[in-house]
Amino acid sequence: MASSLSRLREIARGSAAGPPTRELTYAPVDDDGLPIDPRVTHPDGPAVSLEGARVVETAHGPSIIVEHLFEADHSHGRVRVSACGQVGNDETLTLLAGRPLGERSRLVYFDLETTGLSGGAGMLAFLAGVGEWTPGGFRTTQFLMPSYASERALLHALNQYLGDDAVLVTYNGRTFDVPVMELRGEMQRVPQVVCDMPHLDMLHAARRLWRQSEEGERSCRLTHLEESVLGVGRVGDVGGFEIPARYFQFVRGGSADLLAPVLLHNRLDLLSLAALTAHAQQLVRDGRDTPPAGATALGLAALYERGGWLDAALACYRAAADDHWQTRDLRRASARALARLLRRLRRYEEAAEAWHLVLRLGGRPQVLREAREALAIHHEHRGGQLEEARRHAVAGVEEAIGRGEREQFSRRIERLDRKLARGAVATTPLWND
Repeated sequence: MASSLSRLREIARGSAAGPPTRELTYAPVDDDGLPIDPRVTHPDGPAVSLEGARVVETAHGPSIIVEHLFEADHSHGRVRVSACGQVGNDETLTLLAGRPLGERSRLVYFDLETTGLSGGAGMLAFLAGVGEWTPGGFRTTQFLMPSYASERALLHALNQYLGDDAVLVTYNGRTFDVPVMELRGEMQRVPQVVCDMPHLDMLHAARRLWRQSEEGERSCRLTHLEESVLGVGRVGDVGGFEIPARYFQFVRGGSADLLAPVLLHNRLDLLSLAALTAHAQQLVRDGRDTPPAGATALGLAALYERGGWLDAALACYRAAADDHWQTRDLRRASARALARLLRRLRRYEEAAEAWHLVLRLGGRPQVLREAREALAIHHEHRGGQLEEARRHAVAGVEEAIGRGEREQFSRRIERLDRKLARGAVATTPLWND
């Protein structure tokens, strides 16, 4: 067998067997000048033989859509699809988003599969998955780009499907999915409606609710949370690093079977996102009356505080701070957040109790110095207990790091000493009996 180098020499000399190779070719176009995609113009339907696939006509040519239904009695980990379907754009969703989402009642869950993660003009979103709750279960509609020539058709079909009446729910979509769609829309001159929809990025709420655990910090990747929170274990799932290579092989003429695991991966991501969102909404509803246990109570309290649900926030902070089954780090963080919120609400005596709990739990010097300073201020200006205030100020000097902190506590000690001296003079009798 001739070596590759010999083969190249033969080609260069023009002696290679076979017809001459054109150095530059153009994709065929239709009457409107749009690229003709042979994979979606097959006379008998889509040449991409995937279950649930169909062709839709758009203003920019045909596009392939793949539909799938997770029926209501389908189990996704520890939960059934029917149990996750009670969602809507209400006050709980506003709390998770941290902003009003308008009056739209339709929720769509959105996730992309791309040819890379580095961004830039060369990265394509070859699969756009959309999920929605329906009376029959959870329906996914996936928009597939079978060749590079069909990107404009995909973007147009996605716009038609989404319309202007939905709230977008993603996982890290604010920094990835939506910017990718914005760039592709600009490149193809098809502005994407997904970029202008009210948007809940569940990654940020998930980090508050589930990053902390009894074992410490956990990963907040969607596949990790679906296992730890929903009890979902994927078997044989295609790895994210493998997805671009499968697509590249497919567009070079490979079988559509290469994309079947990618479509399944995307569908499961959508279902897990929807189930996590529904679970988070239920936590928000139930937590107002009965705080959850452990680390979830701390995360939920932070969401309540950000949303202005202050009574619920206080209850959850207290529940986490007083839970002796949790780690000292988690309890200390809860007590610290509780003390800060109580101080902001001018409930100073309760705030002082929370700061004392922070000191009892110990921890990093900067946290202890914050507690010392807060207690020194409280006892000096509100409690009138100058000796107690001085004790905390002295401890603050001993725990201080850096000259600035030491000088701050030292000035407080000097002021307290002057106040104590004046008090001693005022109580000293002027004559002896």
